[in-house]
Amino acid sequence: MKQETTFQAVRRHLRNGYVILTSRGPVALYGAAMREAAKLVDSPVGVFLAPKDILRDGPHFLREHGLRETVGAVLRQTAATYDPPLGRRRNPINDPLRDRAITYYHTYELTKPDGVVPSRRPANEMDFALEIPFAFAPEPPAARPVAAIVHAFYPEILPLVLEKLENIPGPVDLFLSTNTEEKKRALEDAVRGWRKGKVDIRLTPNRGRDIAAKFFGFRDVYANYDLFVHLHTKRSPHGGEALARWRDYLMDHLLGSPEIVRSILTLFDDPKMGIVFPQHLFELRGILNWGYDYDLARALTKRMGVEIDKNMVLEFPSGSMFWGRSAAFRRLLDLDIGFQDFPEEGGHVDGTLAHAIERILLIVAESSGFEWLKVARRDLYPMQNTLLTVVSPEDLPSHRLKVFQPCLGNVDNGLRPQDRGIVEIKPLLAYPSRNLRPRLNLLTPTVNPHQIFGGVATALKLFTAVADALGEDYDRRIIATDADIEPEAYDGLSDYEAVPHAASLDLGRRLLVDAYERDGSRLDLRAGDIFIATAWWTALFALDLERDRARLFGGELPFVYLIQDDEPYFQGRSSRYALAESTYRHGARTIAVINSEELYEVMSRKYAFHEAYCVPYVMNAQISAALDPAPRERLMLIYGRPHVNRNAFELICDGLFRWQQRDPIRASRWRILFLGEEFPETLVYPVQNAAVGGKVSLAEYANYLSRASVGVSLMLSPHPSYPPLEMAEAGLLTITNQFEGKDLTRRFDNIVSLDLLEPAALADAMEAAVAAMEPRIGETTRRVAPRVPNLEDAGIFDVADFAERLRRLRV
Repeated sequence: MKQETTFQAVRRHLRNGYVILTSRGPVALYGAAMREAAKLVDSPVGVFLAPKDILRDGPHFLREHGLRETVGAVLRQTAATYDPPLGRRRNPINDPLRDRAITYYHTYELTKPDGVVPSRRPANEMDFALEIPFAFAPEPPAARPVAAIVHAFYPEILPLVLEKLENIPGPVDLFLSTNTEEKKRALEDAVRGWRKGKVDIRLTPNRGRDIAAKFFGFRDVYANYDLFVHLHTKRSPHGGEALARWRDYLMDHLLGSPEIVRSILTLFDDPKMGIVFPQHLFELRGILNWGYDYDLARALTKRMGVEIDKNMVLEFPSGSMFWGRSAAFRRLLDLDIGFQDFPEEGGHVDGTLAHAIERILLIVAESSGFEWLKVARRDLYPMQNTLLTVVSPEDLPSHRLKVFQPCLGNVDNGLRPQDRGIVEIKPLLAYPSRNLRPRLNLLTPTVNPHQIFGGVATALKLFTAVADALGEDYDRRIIATDADIEPEAYDGLSDYEAVPHAASLDLGRRLLVDAYERDGSRLDLRAGDIFIATAWWTALFALDLERDRARLFGGELPFVYLIQDDEPYFQGRSSRYALAESTYRHGARTIAVINSEELYEVMSRKYAFHEAYCVPYVMNAQISAALDPAPRERLMLIYGRPHVNRNAFELICDGLFRWQQRDPIRASRWRILFLGEEFPETLVYPVQNAAVGGKVSLAEYANYLSRASVGVSLMLSPHPSYPPLEMAEAGLLTITNQFEGKDLTRRFDNIVSLDLLEPAALADAMEAAVAAMEPRIGETTRRVAPRVPNLEDAGIFDVADFAERLRRLRV
């Protein structure tokens, strides 16, 4: 390979600089220069660190990444700031997300000075509701009786309630509660003319306000009705003038006209609809928090097997008037709660069991697999831009994506200060999809060709094979988590539909998602999604998504973990080490697919996987087909990636230098070619006769394998890695290293596997290998058949069998 001279490099940079200066200006030229500086110091791609954040985040970066990569991160961010085309690209497919990303009012404070537990709430301009009545005439609802459950503490207001209930089409059975005989007689008088259905009036203790009476005073009623409406003769004497219109506001939204009621009942044609309630009275928006009710609410949800935390979104039907489906509240009704559990009435405005129940109503519905929607009248709610007009039934699925923001889903995907050194763990948030088709998902750091090495390539190949075996009954999706998807990647995956990282109708059969930018957006999650993780942090994503599935759909599935190395080894003794190691300790939730026999032996011995399969080594089909035996040359191939510590680049260079200096005449006749990634040739100095081939095509790689005589590839992990096996199978005398559970001489006689890995031992092995191959220069040698290690009790990975295994997975 011809090496570029210094003069040629200077001329190339001057030419490129002139083009940038004349086409994009001096600021862009500065950015491009910073990118070239990043390439010299570290790499043109990688993590970013803004100069303004050096004091705050620099120590984390320095500790986690080292000096060279930290300086490179600053230079890359500078390049991205001044010349985005040459710096950090932002995928235009995600542009809409930046405009409509949901923002929240929230604080991490535990309590306010007055003891109130604060909440996470959507910002006013992001809190959407369906406009009622709808702009079309809904079909008449089925003639099924509705239960109107009304707590009438103030009997004199009941006539107003009855007038509103007349707007419900079809039969309406009245269930009224109050707390004294005198009030009961007043109610009996008020309903004498009720003709829409039967009437049941009950006396209940003056405990728990309307909540206790409506839910537990009529606990026996709900099993007889699919739908109900909760009302009460509300007064809010504690709220002054601001809350004086609250009761009318709620009733006008729920029962304000026949058209409004028909619009709401249309929503319940969706069998997953559990509750429909009015958008909050605007005057209340600033005080919608957990109040003094959080501990009571958490204790209640725990009794139902649901865990909550204050960082989740708080949403609830403030004022406790709403339309509901009985099945959505079965878990609450089944709790052993009676009137005696509520305090005696004492004018409490907060901090009671009733207030806690009000705040968890949507959580109860969601935990049973139901959803909710909010509605609002344009003439009664001032935030007009948040009201979504429903022109036809076809609008409802897309409007749902804005209105329904699950309370049980995590929405906090910001990196906390302590996590900024572990940027890859930024959470993937989920949104419940209505699509019932099963789907296979690949969680991969990247799909960009220049960033794909053996591990990602294997993951894409395995994913494609399994997806093909599953056939047309299964959809497929690739989710890139750590790098913007570049045009070349879209071209290479042109049979996939490129979609943004956002909640959607989720109708695509083959989807490619750029999840690198994921602030304020969520990933569609189906009940039938199966995830394949490809690295430790993507395994964390898979585990989190399975927890979300349990909350949203009521069941977890195991995830497939494609294990291609013992990854904690690469993290030092650190938080990263602990996180990486933890991903192997979810035995029953993991289907382990372990790449290579050597790694399978180590990992299955160390960890108790409930189910594990071994993917045996087989040479890449394209490399195998392209091998063309040719006369061997004095060419030494080096798998050299200076930015991957486990490939021991520095040791290889030191060994080469020592060998060349001790055997200069013979070494002068041998060419050294570094393959694997692009890097400045200055990094190998003072090694002589060396060139950097970078990341070559598989066909070019096969050509080098056919002509070279000696190969060197180190891997400081239990995984054998492909290059030494490919070099040996192609006939090269190959130098590699031993490691825990790994000795590649079990596979090939033409492998030298070093137990002592130090520069002097490497130099000795290189000198011996060159001497051994000198007599064979010019000969054409055949491929070497590998021996297969004997694995007892190993489940050998078979694509067809594995696809059938996945078919048996069901929530």
